Amino acid sequence: MASRQFFEPLTLLRLAPIISSTASLTLAWDQHWMLRIFTLSNIENESQRYLPKWFAAFFRAGLSSVLGFLSVTMATSILNLRVNSLLLQQRGSHYWYAAGAALAVGHLLFVPAVAPRIQAIVEDEEGKGKSVGELRRWLRVNAIRGLTTDLGAWVCCVVAAVKTLGL
Repeated sequence: MASRQFFEPLTLLRLAPIISSTASLTLAWDQHWMLRIFTLSNIENESQRYLPKWFAAFFRAGLSSVLGFLSVTMATSILNLRVNSLLLQQRGSHYWYAAGAALAVGHLLFVPAVAPRIQAIVEDEEGKGKSVGELRRWLRVNAIRGLTTDLGAWVCCVVAAVKTLGL
């Protein structure tokens, strides 16, 4: 097939986890740096008033992106393990793809730590002063999650692709 001279679907499959894990990692850090603005002491009073409604809209809009990127990382990593597994084992990338998938799943293991924070922020509609403190707690968990699961998945996916494609 002449089109394979210009586009190799298997190469795209090998690279897909890098692309999706890069998007996850970028989104995690964008959220972190953007949301921390609400915790600055000089705007904390305004943040207490506006954060609950703003965060509710922000969370609803961003949840599908987070879940989508994680799903693509998990699915394409697992699919890579199924397509010519022997080659991946020979090149030493099999466990790297598996680790990338596992770390993408690991992102979801933080849900019990962040769900109460999110709920507390969104439900502080009367501006009782809880939302900024809860956001600070959420940001700490988000930073830990970003540095462990999101960064870890990205590193694993990069190493897997480099080893597989021989870059």
